[in-house]
Amino acid sequence: MLKYLINTGKTVFSSEDMAKIFHISNKNYLAVLLSRMVKRKELIRIRKGIYACSPNYNHLELANKLKRPSYISLEKVLFDNSVIFQDYSNNITSVSNNNYSERVNDTLYSYHKIKDDILMNPVGILTENRVRTASVERAVCDTVYLTKNFYFDNLDGIDKEKLLEISKIYNKRVVAEIKKYV
Repeated sequence: MLKYLINTGKTVFSSEDMAKIFHISNKNYLAVLLSRMVKRKELIRIRKGIYACSPNYNHLELANKLKRPSYISLEKVLFDNSVIFQDYSNNITSVSNNNYSERVNDTLYSYHKIKDDILMNPVGILTENRVRTASVERAVCDTVYLTKNFYFDNLDGIDKEKLLEISKIYNKRVVAEIKKYV
């Protein structure tokens, strides 16, 4: 069974994922199976309903599993792309349909509410290795939307045309503020 999980290429699995992979429709049987796999140390239980095959799971993949729908954005993407310099290595920030935060081991997973029509708009959202992440331009727009007059340390590497284009899915205030940066 473990081979099936490893062959998917995923590092984090929900109970629903396991039911599909193992073709199990009986929730009680699935719960017993997962409990036994954890006891045999074939799986690591990250929290209720979420598992990993190894302690070296992808933290960004976990961020997408903890809260759905969501995508990684804001300070995490801005720091990783040298737009802000304050270290956010132990905090993964995401955008979702409500505010929520959860600590798993040493990492804080923070989710910030954004309107559904913006959240579900695919413009500027990248999917790599099963992880949904905002492009740096989308992360700038998300940040401006959620925080008025946010200070960005370095906007030199930003594609200004993409930034303007993405800002159009937000409100007039965001478009006006983005125009100041361009």
